[in-house]
Amino acid sequence: MKRIVIGTAVIATLAFATVAFANLRHYHGKVAGGGELRLVTKVRDGETIKVKRFIFNRVPMECDDGASTVGDVGTPPPPMRVNEEHRFHGDFNSPSGAKRLRIRGRLKNDDEKARGTLRVTGDFGGGSTNCDTGKTRWRAKHGR
Repeated sequence: MKRIVIGTAVIATLAFATVAFANLRHYHGKVAGGGELRLVTKVRDGETIKVKRFIFNRVPMECDDGASTVGDVGTPPPPMRVNEEHRFHGDFNSPSGAKRLRIRGRLKNDDEKARGTLRVTGDFGGGSTNCDTGKTRWRAKHGR
């Protein structure tokens, strides 16, 4: 009897995990000038409602001490709501206020593609001050 109960619990857990995973859409893409990004959206009743994760790496930026690159370094910004026009945005500051991230985006073609801009500014320590990526365009596609 215990084996049946345990087996049923395992099957129910796997079924729930599959349904939960199916409600997420993964996108991969490039940032203009170099760099990569990934984003994950949450879908409810066939509509994208939130960008849960927005991850970027190796985005070129200029600082007082020369050229460098920036990424979210394992600390992605908080989720962003997707509105009825399939647009999302966020302005985020580091706890110290020394760094700022601005994201603008839009989902297109039945949410198969995403595009937008991002900009990172601030002081990153070690002589990397007055850093700025400029308003940088990005593009991503679902399922790649």
